[in-house]
Amino acid sequence: MKSKSNFIFNLIVFNSLIIALSSCLSYRDIVNFNEKNAADKKFDSISLNKEVKLQTDDIVQIFISSYNKEEAFKFNLLSNQQGANQPAAAGSMVTDPFGYRVDNKGNIEMPVVGKIHVASMTLEEMRDEVYRRIAATNYLKEFTVHVRFLSFRVTVLGEVNSPGTYTISSQKVTILEALGMARDVNLFSKRNNILIIREQDGKRTYGRIDLKSEKLFENPWYYLQPNDVVYVQPHRAKILAAPDPASRYISTVIAFVSLVLLILK
Repeated sequence: MKSKSNFIFNLIVFNSLIIALSSCLSYRDIVNFNEKNAADKKFDSISLNKEVKLQTDDIVQIFISSYNKEEAFKFNLLSNQQGANQPAAAGSMVTDPFGYRVDNKGNIEMPVVGKIHVASMTLEEMRDEVYRRIAATNYLKEFTVHVRFLSFRVTVLGEVNSPGTYTISSQKVTILEALGMARDVNLFSKRNNILIIREQDGKRTYGRIDLKSEKLFENPWYYLQPNDVVYVQPHRAKILAAPDPASRYISTVIAFVSLVLLILK
């Protein structure tokens, strides 16, 4: 009887240790770029910096500057918007307070020049097209077109220290920069399987990023696109350590049985 009790006790202790150890994180689990000493490389070529292309619902800012300020004033959105107390005219295009929203047909509408189809253009291509259209009006001889994104947003969710939606002022952002804005991933993040959800051209696509891989910078998803959603999955260790009712019940039973066996022993 005594030997049987000892066997059961030892079995419970062994299983408890297995569960505890399985929920622990190793050094390799929490370090990025740790495959084959990737950080020891002297240099890498950069070839995946994809240009962002405009799509519907994007918001862009366009500003025309010239020595002839009065004529340039005609082409700028803020000088042509209706007053806050004036209703919009029937059939007029709705714009954001400081930028142009690309409509569902891929167009923006500028003062004087009218509609311009900008969908699938880069910012540089849109700037060149706006310049060409303004030059064709012969209002301005010398002028400059300034453009920038107002709606480059990425959403970072999951096992990060500060999840949320972040607006990017530049034209590009990498997965590392996005995670940096979210104050980095936490200890329970699954760094080798980060999900990226992208909606573009009426389709939703999914990509994966491995922060631990030496080929991280070669991943086609390394550079993010506007409105991307980054989801950092939890590590299995967090799931095992989660204080859910089932785990608490099992722990209580194990403790009670251990106590009874100790008393019997």
